[in-house]
Amino acid sequence: MHFLVNDQIHLTEFRPSDKAACVQHLGDREIYDRTIRIPYPYTEADFDNWLEITVKATEQHGEPIHFAIRTSDDSFIGGCGFDELTKGHHAEIGYWLAKPHWGQGIMSAVVSRACQHALASWKLVRITAHVFESNSASAGVLEKNGFVCEGHLRKHYLKDGRFIDGKLYALVR
Repeated sequence: MHFLVNDQIHLTEFRPSDKAACVQHLGDREIYDRTIRIPYPYTEADFDNWLEITVKATEQHGEPIHFAIRTSDDSFIGGCGFDELTKGHHAEIGYWLAKPHWGQGIMSAVVSRACQHALASWKLVRITAHVFESNSASAGVLEKNGFVCEGHLRKHYLKDGRFIDGKLYALVR
């Protein structure tokens, strides 16, 4: 599986060989602070568990639903994928990117390509995304891709012993 995003970025399946880069990138506290489901500190065991989840999801759906983000030289720099996928109806998108690649428009392009695939291949009519209220960069990625904020989720997340507000975004066809 290989999806071209642009001349610099493509999406593939996750590979066992991504472990070292993934552990290194997700060792950055700022990524943890902006994401909902990624543990910190991120360990090799966390990657092994993640890889097992992606393999099971691929088997269940008959194709990959989680994608590794790679540069033109095939370096692993992030992830994007779908949860709660019900073909013909809806899914939730989630994503993260290694900090050295922030602010370059990469994630906006990745989300665009991933959503194009999901809408066309899986015939989705609704894609949702949850973001922390303080994560304006992620909200911007979604808004650039036609997502609309459908609600403010007060004290929706409990992370590190504190309640965090969130926002629910949706792209509806």
